[in-house]
Amino acid sequence: MAELTFGDLREREREARRELIVNTAKKLFSEKSFKSVTVRDIAKSAGVSTGTIYRYYESLDELFLDVFYADTKEIIGLIEEELNRDEGCTIRRFSEVYIGYLNENTSYYQMMSYFMPRGMLTDEEIEKINPIMQEVINLIERVIKEAGHKGDTQLMSRALFSALNGIMTSYAQYPGSSVGEIKKYTLVLAGYIADFFEMGAKKEYY
Repeated sequence: MAELTFGDLREREREARRELIVNTAKKLFSEKSFKSVTVRDIAKSAGVSTGTIYRYYESLDELFLDVFYADTKEIIGLIEEELNRDEGCTIRRFSEVYIGYLNENTSYYQMMSYFMPRGMLTDEEIEKINPIMQEVINLIERVIKEAGHKGDTQLMSRALFSALNGIMTSYAQYPGSSVGEIKKYTLVLAGYIADFFEMGAKKEYY
């Protein structure tokens, strides 16, 4: 086994510190709106200086994107786990798992709504995000195909992904509703959408 060099150790330390910053930011985002979290908040909670954070990230947006990337990898793991079950993964089951994740990680769809429509990503950031988002769509396509869909299953996968995210954008902070009521209602809506897509597998739309 090759011995670790000083450079290797420094790189490991750097990655460990970056992971600490990302995990701390993610925890704070779960407690309040990600847009209200400051660098000072993250530094204090992580036990590092604000200067340390700026050595890793030039801006909060860059850090937000790293958290978004980490969350997406987590979602990929959940979908893969469902697909690898002996009974497979139905569209309804996927929809419940995905909406359940968004209800427990509200910053994820908030960041998606923040970054995607504004066209504010740099070419480098787009190059980083596009492959992992495509990986999500490809996994959803596997769910769609297992349900028996034919035709343009990529397009259908994007439609399902968009529909589920739309539920959260529309109802996750519905005025006058408790967190429990919102979770229950969004799951019900996800079920309706799943039923629509599952019924579509019996017809030829494309």
